[in-house]
Amino acid sequence: MNVWNCIINKDGKLISTPSSATESTAARAVALGYFDGIHMGHQKIFSTMLEQAKNLKIRAAVQTFENPPASKSQKNLITTYPERCRLISHMGIDDLFALPFNERVKRMSPETFMEVCLKGWIHAKVIVVGRDYHFGKDRQGDVKTLQNWGDKNGITVVSVDPINYEGRRISSSWVRELIASGDVDMAEKLLDHPTAFSGIVEKGQQLGRKLGFPTANIRIPEQKMIPKFGVYASAYLLDGKMYPGITNIGMRPTVNKEDTTPLTETMIFDGHYQLYGTTGTVMLLKFLRPETQFTSVDELQAQMKKDQEAARQYHRSRQIPVRFEGYV
Repeated sequence: MNVWNCIINKDGKLISTPSSATESTAARAVALGYFDGIHMGHQKIFSTMLEQAKNLKIRAAVQTFENPPASKSQKNLITTYPERCRLISHMGIDDLFALPFNERVKRMSPETFMEVCLKGWIHAKVIVVGRDYHFGKDRQGDVKTLQNWGDKNGITVVSVDPINYEGRRISSSWVRELIASGDVDMAEKLLDHPTAFSGIVEKGQQLGRKLGFPTANIRIPEQKMIPKFGVYASAYLLDGKMYPGITNIGMRPTVNKEDTTPLTETMIFDGHYQLYGTTGTVMLLKFLRPETQFTSVDELQAQMKKDQEAARQYHRSRQIPVRFEGYV
């Protein structure tokens, strides 16, 4: 997948990196949106766009933003920009076009966005969006705006209806609610992939190792939303292979008196690995219990043994393979 980044200069002109994106005359079908989480509703938009591209024998593209638009939370993301790129790249997309959501883009009128970005930069022949898609300054543009403009420019605009699950529309907001409450197994159903965190494995106090539970410690990226504090059955992605494990997320109140930022601590079952300084990915599969402050380290150690058995039981009973293609 090609990734095309761009800036809008002070004259309102679009400068692409690499420049060959604007020089190319290849027609494209393009899906528009921020696509936080790449949930099942987003995937329906992609599959509709891919079908259009296949039928017309043109390139398949996605246009998104590097950073959250004003309508999105800046520090409550399901997926970071690199994670969205990786997930999208596994869906058969040819080109990803990314705009920075800065003041110039924020003030861009719907008409300028359509002419400069969709027509001039992407060379859109087909545009696919969700039914509630809005764009341009103050979200003034909508599906009808696109369709009217498309009719005048020979560009097909396709509106995709949302997907409902158990009577409720699947949305990024709903997924965030689920992650915040610890319901990561329901979130996985809506996303079609687990809630995940990637980062550099830190060398901590090594207390887990001393207690017989060595862990890989990873900070939650600043822009990512923080799940409910507690213990989860999890999976750890290492060198393209998935390992069952158990993860604690939180402040570690029994043993931590200084650190003020949450940490993910993951124990990989049945193996010893040198992970310090490597990049790891943790996938949360099932919430087991909330974070608790114990009266002693011995009490904590006894509970950790119970948690480990609960997580092992979950892994033994799980019937659905863990999907991790977009995190490799």
